[in-house]
Amino acid sequence: MRISSDTYPLAEEVLLLNSLAAHKAVLQTNCYDFINPPFFARLIRELAGVGVILADGEDHKAKRRLIAGPFSVPSVRKMLPVFQSKAKGLSIAFTAALDGYTQGSIQFMPLITKVTMDIIGVTSLGVEIQELFSSKLNIGLPELYDRLLHQDPLGTLIWIVNSFLPIRRFVPLQANWKFVEAGQELRSLLRRVIKKRIHDMGARDKIAEKSESRDLLTYMIKEAHQIEEETGEWCWTEDDFLELLLNFTLAGHETSANALGWAMYVLATKHDVQARLRAEVQGLLEKHSEPDYDHLHALPYMHNFCREILRLYSPAYMAFRAAEHDIVIEGTFIPKGTTINICPAVENLNPHLWGEDAGVFNPDRWGNLTGDAVSSYAFETFIQGPRICPGKNFAVTEIKAILVELVRKWRFVGIEKNDGRRELLTGGEEEIGRGVRLENPSLTFIPAGGLRVRFEPL
Repeated sequence: MRISSDTYPLAEEVLLLNSLAAHKAVLQTNCYDFINPPFFARLIRELAGVGVILADGEDHKAKRRLIAGPFSVPSVRKMLPVFQSKAKGLSIAFTAALDGYTQGSIQFMPLITKVTMDIIGVTSLGVEIQELFSSKLNIGLPELYDRLLHQDPLGTLIWIVNSFLPIRRFVPLQANWKFVEAGQELRSLLRRVIKKRIHDMGARDKIAEKSESRDLLTYMIKEAHQIEEETGEWCWTEDDFLELLLNFTLAGHETSANALGWAMYVLATKHDVQARLRAEVQGLLEKHSEPDYDHLHALPYMHNFCREILRLYSPAYMAFRAAEHDIVIEGTFIPKGTTINICPAVENLNPHLWGEDAGVFNPDRWGNLTGDAVSSYAFETFIQGPRICPGKNFAVTEIKAILVELVRKWRFVGIEKNDGRRELLTGGEEEIGRGVRLENPSLTFIPAGGLRVRFEPL
């Protein structure tokens, strides 16, 4: 159905992709015939910068090349010890929460968000996250992101309205300026890291030789140096690195934390799944006390568990594109400027692809895929084509490393419903997120008010 602007004068037509062929046409075949809609660019830019997320055309291709090395399999292999080291901090927090008792409870979302942010600090920026502190606001990087991502209702309203009608600089309200200050300080902290790294790595003609660091920023600077040698031009500015780091620091910690939150929800409410995952992990640990990259990715049930979490609880639930010119997609004429909504849940939860139990958590389905479910476009959590999330392997490896640490040491008894009554949600719940309120509005699929898990040591 097409909506006429004559009927709804203030409405804008948005088309929702709802077939594998349409997804492939927009995301792969005609990828660069679509650009970021202005409202979506304004919405995201304030939180995550431009970087590769909002780049289009040749700019997007160039930035993809710049980050190809940092996110390659060899690079992620070298980052695994960081994932494992930071994951051990979870066990320390769980032990502290027990406080000598045989069973305890802990608010999981703030804890796991801190862990994934710690990981991003080392792997993306090459620094421990506590080193990034705003003396002006007297808060650190995690608190800056908390101000940006979890605003009060008025701040959220301003943010949404500003994406359609730029009003940010004209609103003399504390909720507005609190957001603006946090964004400015975030950029100031990251710019400081960039300046220091370029200085520490020395003159540009020595960049490729001087640093053994494996963080993403260092890799990008080295790659920029390589491009300079090939083209004779230094094409990447400090602002380019800043925008890419804004992408990594936001998407790299928030989406992984959300996925791990839903993994905890499933483990605590489906004890049979938890037992199977633990048995597989314990079998691995009997052979390898500190699993390496290949060991992690050779665990079949762990792999299917993670894919099912990401299918059922896709952390990011929407992305938008706009037709750069008139185009026909799957027999539908799309006028220039028309907005396209790419919603992962449309494919991820489609019963025509995944069966009538598409809304049920079942890792075993991945070992028996048939028909259209085999298509890569049936699983859109990371999007597909040239715009696929470059950090996909980084995120999946990180999630697996943290899950190994969790299930090897702890048994998760249930989730305390976030309705103030501490009623325990323990098992048999088939509906997605049953018993948990969702944050709304939000860019990500996340429990509102956190996720309090009850646990005990093994």
